Amino acid sequence: MADNMDMFRKLSEHLILIIISFLPFKEAVRTSVLSKRWRYIWHGTRNIEFDERAFVDFRDSQEMQASQRRGFMDFALQWIQNYQGRDIDKFQLTLSKPENFNGDIQRCISFAITHNVKGLGLDFSDPTWAEDNLDNHAALLDLPLNVFGHVFLESIKLFSCNFRNSNFMNFRALKQVSFGWLELSLSFIEALLKNCPLLESLSLKKCWNLDHLKISGQNLKLKSFVADNCSLISDEIVIDAPYLRFFKYSGKMAHFEIEIHRSHMEEADLDFGIEFEHYDGIGTDLYNLLNQLYPVKVLTVCSFMLQFLPLGDEPVRMGFDMRIKHLTLKTCVHPFEFIGIRFLLNSSPYLETLTLDIGPRRIFGGYRPPVRVNFNRFWLERSIKYKCVKESLKVVEAKGFKGTMHELSLLAHMIIYGRVLERVDVTVSKEEGDNGGNENRYREIANAMLEFPRASPILQISIK
Repeated sequence: MADNMDMFRKLSEHLILIIISFLPFKEAVRTSVLSKRWRYIWHGTRNIEFDERAFVDFRDSQEMQASQRRGFMDFALQWIQNYQGRDIDKFQLTLSKPENFNGDIQRCISFAITHNVKGLGLDFSDPTWAEDNLDNHAALLDLPLNVFGHVFLESIKLFSCNFRNSNFMNFRALKQVSFGWLELSLSFIEALLKNCPLLESLSLKKCWNLDHLKISGQNLKLKSFVADNCSLISDEIVIDAPYLRFFKYSGKMAHFEIEIHRSHMEEADLDFGIEFEHYDGIGTDLYNLLNQLYPVKVLTVCSFMLQFLPLGDEPVRMGFDMRIKHLTLKTCVHPFEFIGIRFLLNSSPYLETLTLDIGPRRIFGGYRPPVRVNFNRFWLERSIKYKCVKESLKVVEAKGFKGTMHELSLLAHMIIYGRVLERVDVTVSKEEGDNGGNENRYREIANAMLEFPRASPILQISIK
């Protein structure tokens, strides 16, 4: 440690400032306690983020919150007034209820523009707004016109912040765009993709009034696309993006048409957690969606998919070969999910890491499995063998473990039959159970797995 401190003493303040500018703003602030020399260096960071959540306690009264918010803005204004740096890389302002701070916000944005900011983030959404309902919230502020003259922006994030669609097309250098809590049109999205030839990342969160989503275009370079709980009129999503590497969708079930390049696509995250209904043929639609995403190496799926994926036209085959190396299941390890889990294990012959994200999920009544099964013995059937468990699976992670019979049975299957398994990492739930269970009880149940017979001689089991 002493040697490391000596090395830092030899660095010039200019080099230290460069290092600090790579840190998140909160971490940059913390460097001020290292020594007298470091006390004020962080004031010149090129990565600036003002977030009211460090000042405002949303459990307090509205009057108290208003006072805290005023103190937050006073801090931000004082900070930018004393700023000694030149150009900045990133400026982020997060402030709910901005109506009473128009002039202060203008000063903050002007500060960022005059310092040639590359990445601008303005989030005026309210953290109390629910993301999983159909309520829309009108944008609380308009983007100042002087921003549109700063054509060299490479990244922009606008949450609950209106703008003129035509002026937005000035930003031809954009590489990353994120919109949230906004009314958008399909024609604007199409124009954005056409007029921003360098665009690599597009994220839409809780946007509405979109007829449907169409992500395509000549010479499209998009690598990442996120659609998070957006409201679509026709529930149709078309993606033709040859360089796409990451795709995340959260929301209601939609009709997907996806064209991707197998050598580029890496990861997909699918969450239909807000879906309240199902229909005949939904299993086939889910099956077709996975078929379109077959090249992915990292896949995350929700409980809804686990329940209804096997009810399509291909239940007998129970899977098809995908390239998945890391599979994450958002599950409550309910019997209605078992056949979907089996389907995905059968579809992942090269799987190396399995993550069970265990928590409360919506379980649909009236479920009818496509084949007759004994759920109590589902994971104990010796006749069921998965190629990935025998040949490739190295790591199993269980997060939120509560020690139910079904959780133990599933993990027991992996331990007993996992021939190349290297690690089973179990993190017990911190929540109280239905019968008054607690963390210590969950850990005690998990410890029983240490006595399970193991197929792999190198297996290590950790319980946290």
